Amino acid sequence: MSDTRNVTGDQMQVRLEKLTEQWSQGRVSLKQIMGLSTDELYAISTQGYNFFLQGKIQPARVIFEGLVAIDPRNSYYYRALGVIYWREKESQKALKQFTYAIRVAPHEIASYVNRAEVFVSSKQFDDARSDLEFTLAHAGAHDGALVRKARAILQMIQ
Repeated sequence: MSDTRNVTGDQMQVRLEKLTEQWSQGRVSLKQIMGLSTDELYAISTQGYNFFLQGKIQPARVIFEGLVAIDPRNSYYYRALGVIYWREKESQKALKQFTYAIRVAPHEIASYVNRAEVFVSSKQFDDARSDLEFTLAHAGAHDGALVRKARAILQMIQ
């Protein structure tokens, strides 16, 4: 980021208009505009996760909603927000977040398992089965826990 201490009001206005236009076209993210590093955002997400574990759902929700806005290319933030919505019994919002996570990172199978759980609760068994079969077909060696969960859910809906 450039140093803005010696910038006039007109220069600042031009800079902000340019950044806003780039942001609206998807050429830059709020993360880039704000100058936050990936490590800084993960530190913030850790605090959100800790809030969630402590049962402080609203502060966790606010953090992850902000992180999704700041860094919309990070599937973890969508997945975490989906889990929060799911905990709040907002299944449609949870489904949307898990779907966004899949769009951002289509080969991360955790999002499919999460989404399948919501589908099962909504009695959308065909959709759940599809996500779980994808999970089993694309799981890696390090995905043992997710594979076991996917198999258990599949068994439950057969």
